Amino acid sequence: KMKKYYPAYFIFQILFSSWLFLNSSPSFSQNSSGHQSTATHPVFPQQKINKALIELSQQETDPGSQNVLKTTGHQSGAFNVLKLSAEWEQPFDAGNITGKVQQAPDTIFVGDVPNDTLIITGTWTNNGPVLVFNDGVLIFQNANATVIGNMYVFQGGKLWADSSTLFFPQQYFYQRSLVVADSAFAQFDNCTLDYGGYSHSLMAAGSSTIIMNDVHNNDWTTAGAYGNSTITINGTNLGGEYILSDHANFNFSNVTTLLLWHYFPDTAVINYSFPPGDTVNSYTCSNSTPGITGIGYNVQADSCYNVWWGMMPVNGSDVTISNSVIRAIGAWFQFGDSVHVSGLVNNSSYTNFVAPLPDRNLHLINSDVQTWSLYIFDSSEVNITGCILGEVGSMGRSYVTASSMFCDGSGGYLWATDTSVTIASGSSATTTVRSERNGFMIYGYGSISNGTADAINNSLLIVVQSNLPQDPTPYDGSVAWFGNINGPATGFVNSSVTVIGSAWIDQGPLGSWMDFGLYKLYYNQGAGAWTAIDTGSTTEVSNAPLATWNTSGLTPGSYTLHLVLFNDLGDSVEATKPIILLPSILSVDEQQISESVRVFPNPSGSEIVFKFNLSKDEPVQLFIYDASGKIIKQFRETNFAAGEHQLTWEAQNTTSGIYYYRFFSPEKTENGKIELSGK
Repeated sequence: KMKKYYPAYFIFQILFSSWLFLNSSPSFSQNSSGHQSTATHPVFPQQKINKALIELSQQETDPGSQNVLKTTGHQSGAFNVLKLSAEWEQPFDAGNITGKVQQAPDTIFVGDVPNDTLIITGTWTNNGPVLVFNDGVLIFQNANATVIGNMYVFQGGKLWADSSTLFFPQQYFYQRSLVVADSAFAQFDNCTLDYGGYSHSLMAAGSSTIIMNDVHNNDWTTAGAYGNSTITINGTNLGGEYILSDHANFNFSNVTTLLLWHYFPDTAVINYSFPPGDTVNSYTCSNSTPGITGIGYNVQADSCYNVWWGMMPVNGSDVTISNSVIRAIGAWFQFGDSVHVSGLVNNSSYTNFVAPLPDRNLHLINSDVQTWSLYIFDSSEVNITGCILGEVGSMGRSYVTASSMFCDGSGGYLWATDTSVTIASGSSATTTVRSERNGFMIYGYGSISNGTADAINNSLLIVVQSNLPQDPTPYDGSVAWFGNINGPATGFVNSSVTVIGSAWIDQGPLGSWMDFGLYKLYYNQGAGAWTAIDTGSTTEVSNAPLATWNTSGLTPGSYTLHLVLFNDLGDSVEATKPIILLPSILSVDEQQISESVRVFPNPSGSEIVFKFNLSKDEPVQLFIYDASGKIIKQFRETNFAAGEHQLTWEAQNTTSGIYYYRFFSPEKTENGKIELSGK
């Protein structure tokens, strides 16, 4: 049967109308440029960005790698389902959609007419999302189906998949979701679910039901069930993680690798011990379980292996856990909570520990915690310092600041979604840093490894003066900023110093409401006023020269370089980097032959010898710089006896040009210039 198709972008807007920034935009101060947002654009949090970045501009802190969880197992990302659930709190009005959309070949509806049924067999591809609703029925039978979009089953819709492979290609993790909501039903028998090597989201909401029998999962599943929904899984190689909440029912049997997140609301009073997780038989957790009150869900697990225990305690809850190995604790901050969090460290063992969270009681006795994560909701404000965490996520209109924090990715990643703002400065991450939906993520004076910096949906990502494995990437209709001064660390007075770095603002492929304006570069010495290096540039720069600094007339010493990056609306971010200006060096022709250091041959095309004479036993150091002041060769802390010695620089493979050297000993410091003509 041929189906009607509708444009994906329109469905996307209606499905996720909560993304509209205007309806839930946080209130920020006017920025320093005086720019005010229009009715359709969020206000740029200029003052908050400036405050956080300036405080850390002179100290690139790293909380270190102690107690970092080293794991080769699957990583959690529970926050993805938490944000997804907020969109389905109210019943979905499909009738509203069909009257508004226009026909286009990328989105498919099953249920837009009575008794609508679509049966798919063999190879089948749909270049867009699939929606099954009303009394619509979608059947995959012996199919090899590719869906380039999300799949939604809701308002009585039914989905059956038997002996089929369902492939959902993704550009990034958690791009795709399978949602079964309201009174819908979905069953998968003898199927393979493939999300292209990335983690993905699964959600049951309302009074819906999801059943999986003998399902092979190629990728990690992050799932949740809300309302009175039911998830039943009998037989799978890779269970994934499940958020146990509301009045939902969960039944697991013959499942391998399963993380069960026990949500403890503010009404919960818990005094409990989790069993060993290697083999779990006849596990039950509900409000009638001894030691547990204040929860509404019911979970049963039988013949399950490699089960991990997780908890999500909300502010106001009272939780005591004894004699347990806990894979993850994801603390929730709700109801306009305002709190400072410090001292939470992954991979810790606790004899008698009360978590330093003044808004709840969380008591651990003779228990291990592998991963701590923080989830910030609604209008809550959380300040994080001195923690090693697995995941930090902000949503709603929340506001998060973090400094001296290490996010190791053992619980997911670091992100801001909805209309929330997260400003992380002086922190490190060995995972992805991301902005989503209409969220703001500002990451400054830190480092990222084993991950990326990404902006997706319509969000804003700003990265300032941070070390990254690759430049930030904007997807969809997002915007990414990158302001970075790479170097040099040293230069010379009375010379031209080339400042290298990045100054750009890029839009995602769908475009956005802001773009690059210009950048300016300044310097100062000590606490002096900023002096412009040039008049500014309206040309974006990526890992290339930003400007040439004329240091004529300056005195040797410590200076600070200052980069200001503007968008086309006048908003800005600032980056600073220290630099040392060394004493000036005479030209090769003017160079005096020192009594203690002789350089020959000079010019040279192969190797250069530095010969020196010491009057007593002492250490020496020799540094060789390129024209930008970067150290390209060093002989450091080498001890010599009194007398004549030499150091040889093998320069055959070095690009020809002018280079500089500086010789240090306890008695003398000497500078010079070298000319290479070989390569």
